[in-house]
Amino acid sequence: PEHRVRECSGALGRLWGTDMRRFTILPLLLFLAQCLAGSTPGAPSPVVSQQLTIASTPVGLDSSDPARRRLGALSYLGGWALTSDVRSFGGLSALDVDGNRVTALSDIGAVVRFRLGRFGTASDAQLKRVPSGCGPVVRKNDNDTESLGHDDMRHNWWIGMEWRNVVCRVNRDFSNGQDTAPSAIKGWRRKKGPETLLRLQDGRFLTIAEGAIDNDGIRSAVLFDRDPNDPAVKVTRLAYRPPDGFDPTDAAQLPDGRILVLNRRFALNSLFTGTLVMLDPLSLSGGDVLSGRVIARFEPPVVSDNYEGLSITTENGHAIIWIVSDNNYNRWQRTLLLKFALNQTPN
Repeated sequence: PEHRVRECSGALGRLWGTDMRRFTILPLLLFLAQCLAGSTPGAPSPVVSQQLTIASTPVGLDSSDPARRRLGALSYLGGWALTSDVRSFGGLSALDVDGNRVTALSDIGAVVRFRLGRFGTASDAQLKRVPSGCGPVVRKNDNDTESLGHDDMRHNWWIGMEWRNVVCRVNRDFSNGQDTAPSAIKGWRRKKGPETLLRLQDGRFLTIAEGAIDNDGIRSAVLFDRDPNDPAVKVTRLAYRPPDGFDPTDAAQLPDGRILVLNRRFALNSLFTGTLVMLDPLSLSGGDVLSGRVIARFEPPVVSDNYEGLSITTENGHAIIWIVSDNNYNRWQRTLLLKFALNQTPN
């Protein structure tokens, strides 16, 4: 279809500006073929609230070594490919796991909630649109929800919407919302806005732009001293330096205060790869460029996709890391939900 040709041509055009010496003709042709043939005509928008059935299929960590469990500082506890017959399911870009309750947001402003059983079985699954108070639904991009924060009891949620550079505060069951455009992020690039929004344990909020400030790859970041929707909020401007060639996609805070940042890269020779970076929270002061150490890398033969959502829970006193992928509603990508334990030292 004509729209697919335009999209794929645009994707190739953007990649043409990268270091093409890394690419060979085979992955170029593979990407083009997958792009042209792999996407659905588009998930329906606006989203229709409904019950849905989610099937989960176990996935291994390493396709070349079925017994492998270690990945840097992580130990693999399990993972599942999630599918549904409902076309609006997919595109998951933000994640929260609370006990056995999973909440995720999608690229088209859908809230997906379900219970995850001990062996990865999904039940009690529901899909609904983010509240109308979060903004108009004129185009799909108007409700491109990319990040999610919450208070301790999950009485309130905060949603980052990257096309419009707004933060929407919604209530416990996602039935009411109110958005605002904080002046500190108004100038961020469209489609490269608040990909990351994290409410810290002390009540402050950290948001990081997906788009780079300059050729050095530095990303704008803002620390709000309270709810970004509060008229009295004060901001501290920061910056974040991701690993070379990567874009930040989400962040979560460990019980001890350290911060994990999930990063994603796309290249024709390897498709999607990811890194998990650990930051020291003491670095959150004005003018600082945040950077940390990579504690895990997601690259072939390790199961890899467009990882965009990150959440942290605890089990028996141990930090548990959850990661979800955004399949962009493409048939050649998957919605993956992965579960890891954080080890004390990397492998």
